[in-house]
Amino acid sequence: MITIAKFIKSEDAYLFRSFLESQGIASYIYDEHVSQWFWAHTQALGGIRVVVADEDVEQAEALYVEYDKSMKSAPFVEPPVRAWPIMALASLFFGFPVMLFGRKSKADDPHDTDPEI
Repeated sequence: MITIAKFIKSEDAYLFRSFLESQGIASYIYDEHVSQWFWAHTQALGGIRVVVADEDVEQAEALYVEYDKSMKSAPFVEPPVRAWPIMALASLFFGFPVMLFGRKSKADDPHDTDPEI
């Protein structure tokens, strides 16, 4: 088993693993639980590793370069909730957590072309 990539967050490791499996390469994630228990030492431990079998190394390395380029070129998506500072202050004022879930209105989105709404 050869390490192909290292990640700080387990979500990123699972995304890359899913990408490899969609290309027909079996892969495994190592050190995920260690980094969750000792999260402050994740980088010192080497991060969360994605490993593949020895015969799939060359193809997986090429796919990692492709995956890395696609992730860097992906557009940044603004989080849907913009009132978190107000909710944090309200939580302090009321003495219990106040949570607000929501999305921007469709009228605020200039890229929305959905004629149904």
